[in-house]
Amino acid sequence: MRGHIQQRGKSWRIKAYCGRDESGRKRYAEKTVRGSRREADRELKRLLAEVDQSRVVPGSTLTLDQLLDRWLSVKRLALKESTLVGYEWISQRYVRPALGPRRISSLRPIDLDLLYGELAARGLSRRTVRICHSVLRQSLEQARRWELIERNPALDASPPPQRSKEVVPPTIDQVQRLIDAARQEDPALATYLWLKAFAGCRRGELCALRWTDIDLDRGALAISRAIVHVGREVKETDTKTHRSRRLALDETSVAVLRQHRRNQLNEGRSLDRVLAADAFLFSSTDGKPWRPDVVTNRFGRLRSTLGLNHVRLHDLRHFAASVLIDGGIPISTVSARLGHRQISTTLNMYAHALPPTDQRAAAYLGGLLGEVLPSPPFVVGVGAETRRCQEGESLHRSNAANPAHGRTPRPPVQPAVFQVCCL
Repeated sequence: MRGHIQQRGKSWRIKAYCGRDESGRKRYAEKTVRGSRREADRELKRLLAEVDQSRVVPGSTLTLDQLLDRWLSVKRLALKESTLVGYEWISQRYVRPALGPRRISSLRPIDLDLLYGELAARGLSRRTVRICHSVLRQSLEQARRWELIERNPALDASPPPQRSKEVVPPTIDQVQRLIDAARQEDPALATYLWLKAFAGCRRGELCALRWTDIDLDRGALAISRAIVHVGREVKETDTKTHRSRRLALDETSVAVLRQHRRNQLNEGRSLDRVLAADAFLFSSTDGKPWRPDVVTNRFGRLRSTLGLNHVRLHDLRHFAASVLIDGGIPISTVSARLGHRQISTTLNMYAHALPPTDQRAAAYLGGLLGEVLPSPPFVVGVGAETRRCQEGESLHRSNAANPAHGRTPRPPVQPAVFQVCCL
């Protein structure tokens, strides 16, 4: 039998046969109908027609644990290894213990919202909870594409909203203090901070720089790789946006890099080692690149000695972007130097640097329109006095035009206060 109807109190349970799954078990599409038997018969016919047209997805017996395993194996071909490791850790730590044994066909938006609330109550940050939501949304959406479920419940879930804080970059004085202090204690770190503030690179991109990426004669710097953490290891990969970019260097930056190279050559001679042509700009004595987390720790100790604990290493990237935008550099150029995939990312992140430019634009347009429009285009009065002024002027013009009224024309009332407004 392809379908049948079962009465349950005041409702009817209809089932339509949809074939067998990969294990040979029968699959059914089920639905509850409230109403008469005739309405249930009509709904069963419609359901059977949808099954024939492959428009109905029967309830899958696949659990969320099984779905995550399959989804992660597929994403392994598309995601960066570090991102994949992060998704595996998030799912293992927070998602699987709560919802792993559940059948994906039984998941509802309320189940996900309850999980988000529980994670928030445990003290997890909004960002971590949103990553959990991202794992669930992407995996369940893949299940929908595989026709394992009819609708993705994560689309109707309510993760905590993302609240972005306004970027507050360090001042030029603070940046100079950091570089000067590093120059006295660790010249290599001073060069790293100089490039960080000058080029606005990500910390992993600077750690992956090799001398073959730099043309000191032409003053150019190529960014095409990054050092990233994968578990407890570090690996060399492409950039975050999978794009390379080329930045121009000024004379001062070229001089800083030439001095850094001389320091590396002298250090190599003292250790009886030859500096390879493709050596890392920032490396340990064994030639391995600096670890991004180690750079952050060294910067943390440096800022503590200066009382600048509120300044993060990543803030030097914000410093470069904000100074360039405030200096009138086109936003497209700033976005390209930072390596953003879209200009909108730069605009959304550094909108705080735009108001001075907007004020200049307003003054420029106002000046142009002031020369074209008549002055004043209209008068805006203050309260009732101006209305009496306008009424008096109207009456004066009316009496002057029609003296048959038999009244003595009165002079127009002068307004006590008025304000001229130009568009």
